[in-house]
Amino acid sequence: MRTILFTLCVIAFSCKRNPHPDKAELERLVGVPVEKILLQKKYQLDHTRSLEDITLFEASGKAQLVVLTPEGKSYRLLRRFDFGKQLEEPKIFFIAIGNKRSHILLVHGSEKKHVLLFDATDFVQEFAPDAFDTTTVKISKSESKAQDEILELGKDKYRFNGMRWILWQGDEIFLHLDTFEATGEQGLIEISNRGEFGSRVLVSLGFPDITAKDMAQKIKLTKDIPTVRLYPPGTPVHKNGGGQIRLHYPLLEIRKDTLNKNGKIRLPLFLQDARQLYLRAVYYQRGKLVHWPSNSGAGIAKDGQDYFAVVR
Repeated sequence: MRTILFTLCVIAFSCKRNPHPDKAELERLVGVPVEKILLQKKYQLDHTRSLEDITLFEASGKAQLVVLTPEGKSYRLLRRFDFGKQLEEPKIFFIAIGNKRSHILLVHGSEKKHVLLFDATDFVQEFAPDAFDTTTVKISKSESKAQDEILELGKDKYRFNGMRWILWQGDEIFLHLDTFEATGEQGLIEISNRGEFGSRVLVSLGFPDITAKDMAQKIKLTKDIPTVRLYPPGTPVHKNGGGQIRLHYPLLEIRKDTLNKNGKIRLPLFLQDARQLYLRAVYYQRGKLVHWPSNSGAGIAKDGQDYFAVVR
């Protein structure tokens, strides 16, 4: 009897479906010969209940990452990323970014760590060891937002603001882009403050892929709001360091007398076919004028007025 039960257990175990796609199924989905599967993990990356399958493999001697979602008895390819080289000591983790979503955190390298972050569709951001202290990579919880996690690279702490992973200082405001919908009449921008209190706040949003020629067809305010102004390209505005410069793209300015911790800005507008965005702010805190972001770094660039801004 024991022999029969043991045999049945062995058969049941051997018939159990592999929770990850095998090489043949991967080749069918990506269309290239798979030489070696390096890592395979399952994780819920977004608000849907399905578990995505994340597979790192080698093809033609180069590492590739694919994200798959269950579809019937097989999978559907969500994204594929080709590293263009082999990876040394790759490891995959997951880091929460809020709203029941997570990013894939891939670390590779031996002495110096390369750090890359992905979502399930098209987001990617890399931290290279020559530019950042990445000898130590750590994930920690955010005290102010339990659903957000902090990425610690050596002595620096980074937090996702809905656009990019940027340096985080605990005593500043921290603008998070909750919603960016460029859907015509149903366009919507929602921003929340996941940092500290600020007063006399001026939030600036630039749209560098909208030109003067197509502005009328792509962006306009649908309500007359005294605290919101839309400046068209060509408008003379101040420049960081003094003087004036003419805008090369539309600029939205939103004024708030106070922006509390967890405070929100909600702006319905007509917005069509816009993908790029510059986000920055200037505010008062404890009697001092503060710019956000205040320094260069990952995910940050100079905008048309020569101020640091987070780039989408």
